[in-house]
Amino acid sequence: MQSPEPRPRRSFTPVRHPSLADTVLIALRRAIVNGDIEPGQRLVETDLADQFHVSRATIRQALERCKVEGLIEIRPRRGAVVTRMSNDVARDVCVVRGVLESWVARTSCRRLTDQDLERMRALSREMGDLVRSGDVYGVAERDIEFHSLILRGDTNAYLRERWDSLNALHGALLASRLAYYDYDPAGVIERHLDLVGALARRDPDVAEHAVRGHYIAPFIPDESETTTIVSLDALKRPAREARYD
Repeated sequence: MQSPEPRPRRSFTPVRHPSLADTVLIALRRAIVNGDIEPGQRLVETDLADQFHVSRATIRQALERCKVEGLIEIRPRRGAVVTRMSNDVARDVCVVRGVLESWVARTSCRRLTDQDLERMRALSREMGDLVRSGDVYGVAERDIEFHSLILRGDTNAYLRERWDSLNALHGALLASRLAYYDYDPAGVIERHLDLVGALARRDPDVAEHAVRGHYIAPFIPDESETTTIVSLDALKRPAREARYD
């Protein structure tokens, strides 16, 4: 009688529970992006420790991560303060992100599957719905997922690490503009669908130019003149009173 063949060993990914600092970081990140904690507001370690029921050391770790992500600044005699999302900060983040992502787009435009492109179209429509409902954190999450599909599968780990490091700050910038300006949901959808259309052409030059324009055109006039991607100005409804500077 033959002994049964041994079953193949299964490889499982270890279950990881987020640390207290990670949990606090996620909550702070969401509050900053949603505007629940406003730009310029001071974050006091003892107050946060009391609210989260954690140690000041845990709060310190979370604040350090927020600082690395660009969400807060550490100022002399004031401590941690939520970063004000100025036009200069927005331009710098979008230029760096646009340069990195447009380079990857040259190869990803040929690697993206039809399912990927359809998911990007669905995310575009979801962003419009979330703009309409005022869920700015939801918009930021969908926007990051949308652009992550362009980066997915790229083998340049250094590029991806630097792109990922800008996610939280880019989300906060996006949210601050959604709060400051009354963006037209249809314009947000169209802007992202235009980008999907460019990627679907499978042309590296077209893809690179489209992604660069998507990020940079609103800040560099020469770019907006040579790209068909809609700029941020085209997405605004008639101006209304700003919530904050």
